[in-house]
Amino acid sequence: MTDDMVLRQVEVVRAITLQRVESITEDMADIMPKGFNNTIRWNIGHILIVQDQLASNFVGLPQQLSPEFVALFGNRTRPSEWQVEPPTLQTLTYELKRQTAYIKESLGNRLQEKAIKPFVRLGFKMETIGEILAFSLHHEGMHTGIIYAIQRAIEGSNN
Repeated sequence: MTDDMVLRQVEVVRAITLQRVESITEDMADIMPKGFNNTIRWNIGHILIVQDQLASNFVGLPQQLSPEFVALFGNRTRPSEWQVEPPTLQTLTYELKRQTAYIKESLGNRLQEKAIKPFVRLGFKMETIGEILAFSLHHEGMHTGIIYAIQRAIEGSNN
């Protein structure tokens, strides 16, 4: 896959995520239906955090999101333990759009470079910035699917 193709996928995957997020209301964002571990708001924030952490931990870019975002949406966090008011959907949407532009601008011509350290999942070693970015698209798609499933569960329980 060429660098242009990867960057195009970043745009496409994020557009799909944004389309899903724009169909969510603030009321829906914090409902946790039976069978789910987190909420829609948590999944949106988690997409942002993972993308930001991959860029900082494996590429060396400065983190763009505040430590509060990490405390709310990082791995092994859950909304039931939040001690502060989470960002609004409007803020999360703004950050998703901003992050897309930042990724394209900061990583666009660096996808063939070796990362600071390899990113390893299930024994598979991803060594270039492009490989890690491509993996992040899988991660985002998975969480966008979870957002859709939570939305359907909420809407189904209201019928």
